[in-house]
Amino acid sequence: MSLRYGRLFDATVREEYERALALAKAQLGPVLPGERTQLPVAAIAGGNWRDAPLIKARLAGGYCLRTAAQGSCAYANICEHCPNFRSDPAFLPILAAQRADAEALAADAAARGWDSEAARHRKLAERLDLLITRAQAS
Repeated sequence: MSLRYGRLFDATVREEYERALALAKAQLGPVLPGERTQLPVAAIAGGNWRDAPLIKARLAGGYCLRTAAQGSCAYANICEHCPNFRSDPAFLPILAAQRADAEALAADAAARGWDSEAARHRKLAERLDLLITRAQAS
């Protein structure tokens, strides 16, 4: 009996989810990344993202900018802090560039009085030091 009701429950939940998703899409309209308005970095910081008066995160494949009202992204640099993260020595230049940016971003955040943001960047720099050491040893 439980298996029968379980299947009925799954189907009901799925139908309700799809109905709610359709309603949300109808209200929000298109939300694909290509259709979003991009932040004019050049207008705010003269083209250098590191100088923008925003919360910044250096990622392995680029960077992320957020307004102070948005706060730090909980997912920024999450992979670098994962205990399963492994770095190949071929990625040493990327890790080194990311490490240099983390240090510069920590100083920038501290100068703006964003102590928790500065601490976040310092923690990332410490983690990158460990990852760089491990990659050099392998």
